[in-house]
Amino acid sequence: MDNLNKIMCLPLGALASNCYIIPSEGQTAVVIDPASSAEVEAVLDSRELTLGGIVVTHGHFDHFAGVAALIREFDVPVFAPDLDLEMFQSESKSWAWFMQGTPFAPITPDYPFSDGQKFVAGGVRFRVMGAPGHTAGSCLLFCEDYGVIFTGDVLFQGGIGRTDGFSGSESMQLESLRKILGISGDYKLLCGHGESTTLQEEKTYNPYLRNL
Repeated sequence: MDNLNKIMCLPLGALASNCYIIPSEGQTAVVIDPASSAEVEAVLDSRELTLGGIVVTHGHFDHFAGVAALIREFDVPVFAPDLDLEMFQSESKSWAWFMQGTPFAPITPDYPFSDGQKFVAGGVRFRVMGAPGHTAGSCLLFCEDYGVIFTGDVLFQGGIGRTDGFSGSESMQLESLRKILGISGDYKLLCGHGESTTLQEEKTYNPYLRNL
């Protein structure tokens, strides 16, 4: 629980996308899904943290709009799903217009990741479970050291991500939800929008999981 309490959540941008800042050892931090950069930089400065890496959960612009500016400032590696690489370069495919006037800034991840892969970003360890449907590259990011899963827009408190965008698939989403039902144990779920929840709560109360 002590580790979990260290994770900071900043709802950023026009869609209040949840950006997470995770401190690790040695005053280094990793940032997940920065929709803008100024607020992230302010938190890093106030906590005297050094940015060690950026992780993006999927290819919609409201989850990576601040990445390009952070790269220019800190020159750190970016980790992102390989199946969404096309979206990181496309204003239309990444739904950039939802960001209400924020100029589109494409990114090229340094370390594309895929289902089943493990990686370390900014001193924090992650394990990837592919969960396509919202986008082809959508995934769950397990962070065992903190007992959490970062769900991106795969799963919300009481809801799921839409499937009508580029590379979205309702049939693949159903398969992903069945995979989620098969995850053993309980985890805190830190979602791409809205409140946090737990895996057990969603298995019990989320209608999209309960009715499978």
